[in-house]
Amino acid sequence: MQQIPLIKNVREMNQYFPITNMLIETEIDEFHQLIIHIAEHPNFDLQLISENKNKLTEIPNTIRYLVAGHLAEVFFYRQNILEKFLSQPRHFQIYTTPEAFHQDGGVAGGCYNPSRECIQLVISRLFEGFNATPGVCPFLHELGHMLDFFDAGTGSMKRSEGLYPGLNPKDGDLYNPLARDLFIKGKRLELDRYLALGRGDLTQPLPIGHPYVFQNDGEFVAGYLEMFFRNPNYFAQQNIDLFNAYVELFGYDTRQAWKEDFPHYVNANKSFYLSGQTPSKTKLTIPEL
Repeated sequence: MQQIPLIKNVREMNQYFPITNMLIETEIDEFHQLIIHIAEHPNFDLQLISENKNKLTEIPNTIRYLVAGHLAEVFFYRQNILEKFLSQPRHFQIYTTPEAFHQDGGVAGGCYNPSRECIQLVISRLFEGFNATPGVCPFLHELGHMLDFFDAGTGSMKRSEGLYPGLNPKDGDLYNPLARDLFIKGKRLELDRYLALGRGDLTQPLPIGHPYVFQNDGEFVAGYLEMFFRNPNYFAQQNIDLFNAYVELFGYDTRQAWKEDFPHYVNANKSFYLSGQTPSKTKLTIPEL
């Protein structure tokens, strides 16, 4: 297992949560309290698993607060969605090594496992993008998948529909029709741009996401959730309707937390589209208004 930074209290975790750059002191205290609330919640099922599927009984606070903190950052202004999300057990399986991850059925570099209703991730990947080596934020990506499977109307898990909680009319009091309309409009624009590139048309602005997230509706919501919390300035410049859908849904403008974007997504995605390679076919669909 990699060397885990030791912390004495949750305040030492601020470097992992850009939202703290935009909060006043009293709000930062509320944010820390929310992290602890989530970490201690009976339905927050965090497991640390070593090789041979051995579940460890002691989990470092750093890991517990890091996973809980991502949930707190996403839902700080939408705690009504968080409350519904935690109304039933939510499972997070973190692995000490890549070998432990694969032994227990982990796929690719991290995954959401719908049969277990859990996120599976190697512990080292929790720290990507927060140190000197540029990297993505795979937990946010897999959380996007988890939220896609989450049924906000019942609090249970369902089949993937390519929607976040709050975007489905079946979500009851959590349904946000404005966010849905903006999401559909913005997603259609991203798809149009992607299809234009496939035809060799370079006259339109580039899609924000990498071709990987255009595979299907599930990858789209996972990838764009990650980018909303990591490169919001470029996101908003390229597709303000889609960006505003996320602002409306999650209750805040993440540009306030990022003076400059985390550059990995922007640079990697631009590089592919400008390389002359033909984007792969997409199975993206557009929901009805």
